[in-house]
Amino acid sequence: MARRNNRTKIKQQYELEVEREKERREKLLKKRERKAQKDSKDGKGTVVKKVSRKVLRRMQMRQAEKEAKEEETGAKAEKMEEEE
Repeated sequence: MARRNNRTKIKQQYELEVEREKERREKLLKKRERKAQKDSKDGKGTVVKKVSRKVLRRMQMRQAEKEAKEEETGAKAEKMEEEE
């Protein structure tokens, strides 16, 4: 019986933690929504989603690669125009 009681206590504790975490997330989400509404009323309009440094670095690298490709294609187009 003691083992069963311990298992039920642990299970109840875990369920309580899960419920609290869920409530915390919902509260945070509501807070973000209210803030977004407030910002849109002020005229800012866009909501900036926070991303990790790793993701941000990847995004910046892709943007730099895209710009480099555009420069290359622009340079090739200019050379072709000069040759004609």
